[in-house]
Amino acid sequence: MIYTLENKMWQAAKEGKKSEFEKLVSADAVMVCGGYRCSGKQYAELVSDFGISDFEISGFEIVHKTDKTVQVHYIVKTTADTPENADLAGVFHVTSTWENRSGEWMLVFNMDSRITG
Repeated sequence: MIYTLENKMWQAAKEGKKSEFEKLVSADAVMVCGGYRCSGKQYAELVSDFGISDFEISGFEIVHKTDKTVQVHYIVKTTADTPENADLAGVFHVTSTWENRSGEWMLVFNMDSRITG
């Protein structure tokens, strides 16, 4: 289930669908991406101009799981078709934490790290 939610989050970002992204990512989520830290609400503002053309998730694993939280790790490969979005393309380690809030799973933490070499 969390794998499906991660895919939906990436798909919403890819398609620039802020409202779909906000259904999955808590406004108070901590997002650490590309060396910057912001809230889920601030990150949602960037989604309409995200600029990736494709993504592929691999190596998906559940790191920790309780009834209320799930932490996952995976690798995502992203592509960007325009030069101005070239910094969004690459291969990244990603870790996310999801929390069950009144029956709805929401992303509350997300962090990526570019894989070099």
